[in-house]
Amino acid sequence: MIKFSQIASPLLLLLPMTAVPAAIAQAIPAASASPISTGFALPSIAGTLQYAVCASQSYSSNSFGSSSTSSFSNLSGDLAFITGNLNPFSTTFSGGRSWSSSGQSSSYYFLNLSLNQIIHAKRWTFVVSDSVNYLPQTASTGFSGVPGVGDLGVNPAQTGANPVPVAGANPGQGVLSGFSTRVANSSSLSLERELTGKTSLQASGSYSLTRFLDNSGPNPGLDSDSESGSLNLNHRIDARNSASGNFAYSRSTFSGDNYGIPQPGFSSQTASMQYTHQFSRKLVVDLSAGPQWTSINTPGGTPSLSLFANLSATYSGEFSRASLAYTRSSNSGFGVVGGAISDSVSFTASRTFDRVWLCALSTAYTQTANLPAAGSLPFTFHTTVTGVQVSRAIARSFSAYASYTLEDQSNRGTGAAVDLYSGISNVAGFGLTYSPSSIRLGHS
Repeated sequence: MIKFSQIASPLLLLLPMTAVPAAIAQAIPAASASPISTGFALPSIAGTLQYAVCASQSYSSNSFGSSSTSSFSNLSGDLAFITGNLNPFSTTFSGGRSWSSSGQSSSYYFLNLSLNQIIHAKRWTFVVSDSVNYLPQTASTGFSGVPGVGDLGVNPAQTGANPVPVAGANPGQGVLSGFSTRVANSSSLSLERELTGKTSLQASGSYSLTRFLDNSGPNPGLDSDSESGSLNLNHRIDARNSASGNFAYSRSTFSGDNYGIPQPGFSSQTASMQYTHQFSRKLVVDLSAGPQWTSINTPGGTPSLSLFANLSATYSGEFSRASLAYTRSSNSGFGVVGGAISDSVSFTASRTFDRVWLCALSTAYTQTANLPAAGSLPFTFHTTVTGVQVSRAIARSFSAYASYTLEDQSNRGTGAAVDLYSGISNVAGFGLTYSPSSIRLGHS
């Protein structure tokens, strides 16, 4: 067994640096055009690799109903690169180890890995993707999905457990649950054929699964498998406007039962229209909506009609980035129940000040209701996750950060329907990050 003192050693070697921030800051040439690190960032130029290593300490209170405060020492790393050839390959990785320094909590690993390959062949474009993650609980904030480890402000890794009918749609914040360590994997293949200079036809398919590794507790998670396929006709109207018509089919099945009740599978069919407008080089708005028919695999079940919607606005400037999104769609239930419908609103923003300060904000609210199956009790969960992080460069490749995350969840439906965490949890973290300048892998 690894003791706390063994993991604390690297932290103790780095912490003295924070005692003299003014002296270290003098090592940053104010007029230099070279990059100054305020933490990990995804590569902005093809043919480059970016990585970071972080040592941190985090504290959580009322985590999944625990009345005590837990503390963790964390070592984590992030990596991302994209090749610069005509058939680019890209990958992102985040992962680490957290050691509990309090007797009430257990140590854990976390990992997220995604792979993406694009192949161009005359008028055809093929995209093969796969993502996998290993998390101790529902993903919430940051690149890793684990609050307090210093990666807020980087696009979060997708869990793969909540497929949406239209490619690119924001899956929303999942229902917060501890349950047990879970593994989620999502694989997809898409191909696009250019019909004319402005029109193309795209087809895609994906397979996702979620597995809870220890389901022996009183509140086990629900394993699931999901398949989906879509067909899209895309047309570029002009330099700033494009539209598409989409049809998608998805199906989810579940292993075992949930709270003693077998969970039937379900399928969804979605027809939608999508419109994209680029207001400027920095601001893009994407709107997609249409009817969604959902059928539960029970005797005598009839399809129910609801609205699918995915609305988003993205701003990317030199020193600031922001995105606002709303999604309404059926999903596989986040391991909580056999199928659900979620309405989710999310907002993320980051801003660099004076080249050495970075402020990042992430907030999401999701309302999740179970699908109306015969014999099941109705419930509605309201989940809010908000995180804020401030980072400061203290040397060209070193930065320090402090973060705070609020997680709030309530069940306003039938209390006996699902026995999940309800309440407010707080996570505070601070640490040091080493993230050097990007490494050139070849010609872009």
